[in-house]
Amino acid sequence: MKILIVHYRYFISGGPERYLFNLKDALEARGHEVIPFSIKNSQNVKSLYSNYFVENIGKSDEVFVEKYPKTLRTYIDLVSREFYSFGVKRKLKKLIADTRPDICYLLVYKRALSPSVIDACCNMGVPVINRISDYNPVCGASSLYHEGKFCDACFADADRSLLKKDCVKGSKLFSMMRYLSIKLSEVLKMDRKISGYVCTNGFMKEMMMRRGYDSRKLQVVPTFFREKPEYAVVDKSMRSDFDILRLLYIGNIDESKGIYDLVEAMEILKRRTSAFHLSIVGGLHKKENQRMLELLAQKNLTGHVSFEPFRSDGRVFEYYLDNHVTVLPARWSENLPNTLIESLYFHRPVIVPQWGSFKYTTDLSVAFYYQALSVNSLADTLGEIMTNPLLITGKSNACEAFFQATFDKIRCFIMEK
Repeated sequence: MKILIVHYRYFISGGPERYLFNLKDALEARGHEVIPFSIKNSQNVKSLYSNYFVENIGKSDEVFVEKYPKTLRTYIDLVSREFYSFGVKRKLKKLIADTRPDICYLLVYKRALSPSVIDACCNMGVPVINRISDYNPVCGASSLYHEGKFCDACFADADRSLLKKDCVKGSKLFSMMRYLSIKLSEVLKMDRKISGYVCTNGFMKEMMMRRGYDSRKLQVVPTFFREKPEYAVVDKSMRSDFDILRLLYIGNIDESKGIYDLVEAMEILKRRTSAFHLSIVGGLHKKENQRMLELLAQKNLTGHVSFEPFRSDGRVFEYYLDNHVTVLPARWSENLPNTLIESLYFHRPVIVPQWGSFKYTTDLSVAFYYQALSVNSLADTLGEIMTNPLLITGKSNACEAFFQATFDKIRCFIMEK
């Protein structure tokens, strides 16, 4: 089968891209031909189809909107990609005409590419399966999160809260653009042109059904983990030195990820004991990274908390093996973080809030729960673990069976068509 995969990046910058390349390898190993369509960037993985890729917004090589050049071309591109880009549509139709794919697996496309990719496929007779990696289908801000808490206000007022709350970058202009682009997609019946949706967890399916999506089109297919040969031979057994509780956080330095809640919980924990160490790994923005370093110094936590950039040498597994538990202190309801899957694969239980997607992607056999959005509850959970470290061993022993039952199988909507 020839499978067209449409995604706004063709290099690894986060979870969606790791999924893309894992899936690409898995499909090709099964004899399928994968045809990518994306945006030109100097960081892109080499592809035979790169000449079909579209220019980035403003003909920039930047990844983040705030770094795009402030030119007329940029503003025109921003508007067309938000609403409907005929240029992107032409490029994709040309690729389809030359390669004749059997199906399109659509990943992230809104804003960076354009909703016109759906019409390009439909016009050329290619069915579209859309995998959902955030809450874009139900929330204009993509997160179901506003001012520090869960928000589904748009469910009741047909997205008008998007305008009332300036949900997109705190800007009336960007929020108005987002609202109008949502309404344009409704007029063009874009959602009806999609044959099926892949949800990574039951919470996403629940939210989409609440927004009126046809349940018959929704299928829950958890992200799979691609085991590398070097991972398979690693000793994943839990380290037994519980004199110091070793905690791990891997991810962006971002308020919605709950990282600042975690630092505050560390400050509370420090008043009770000194027998812990938190490793913070990640951060894409220099400003946020610097803020974190200053915060740790201000709270006198540098002896208990270390911070370093995410490593790209393929030995990320060492972070898990060097620690006892992985903390995912998300303030938003998350989708399905790769960190969670990786941690369970390496037999490391997780500490997560008991809400959102975590209710569907973990259970008590492998997770320690705390009350969502509560720093004190997080600190109390950490304290309980420290007083009874054998709980870690028990959950670690259960990780392998949970992982194999949930994330080990390579499942894809396309494979079942």
